Amino acid sequence: MEDNRKEQIEALEALKDYNPKVCKAMKEVIPEITGERKDDTQEYLDYIFKGINWELQVVNGTLELLNEKEEQVSKEALNEIVMKINDAYTSKDNEKLVQAMEGALLPFIENLDGYIEKALA
Repeated sequence: MEDNRKEQIEALEALKDYNPKVCKAMKEVIPEITGERKDDTQEYLDYIFKGINWELQVVNGTLELLNEKEEQVSKEALNEIVMKINDAYTSKDNEKLVQAMEGALLPFIENLDGYIEKALA
């Protein structure tokens, strides 16, 4: 049990280091999706979503620790965000994708550092 907790702490520390890069990348790619597309916009978006996927896997694997003191991350709310993003991404509806990113995913990712801080305090 102690090993699992140690692994969760290490995972959250890695996530805390990585998360600002994902936030920055999301803010950079949103204007590209909404019209200022570059030759590598889709490739960059795919790369960002691979990073987000990794982040969400870490969050899912550390929910117990993240929510130990108080519920900070609702699994249901997280699943809803994932479904919105997935639906928008697979439909190739750029407007829907930006709405899901700005309205749900980016706020969650921006708040993630605070959740991690509280969990590790």
